[in-house]
Amino acid sequence: MTKPLIYVASPYTKGDPTINTHFQCRIFDQLLTEDIVVPFVPLWSHFQHCVLPRHYNDWITYDLDFIRSANFAACLRLDARCPALPDYLITESSGADGEVALFTELGKPTYYSIAELYKAVRLNLI
Repeated sequence: MTKPLIYVASPYTKGDPTINTHFQCRIFDQLLTEDIVVPFVPLWSHFQHCVLPRHYNDWITYDLDFIRSANFAACLRLDARCPALPDYLITESSGADGEVALFTELGKPTYYSIAELYKAVRLNLI
């Protein structure tokens, strides 16, 4: 059985972009280790941006083009958290919300927790 390709959407520019990128890297590592889905984390572009910065809209266009081009089964929309900073919680993200809107437009589901995503996989909903 082929594992579903999952797009992880979470905040980047609200709060601290480096902490938010670290969050997505931890989520990627968890999902890859658990081996139930194939994760894609767009915030890896943070590292490209550190070397060769681009305008915010360039990255938004890139992400939306990637969503349209790739065969994603679903979106996983998460709030950014940092275990080292227990009060760090970033929920607002116009970029991630735009990605969710595109998934909706494409008729693909969005899940708001890993548990919810895994349940959908177990039930063969995606």
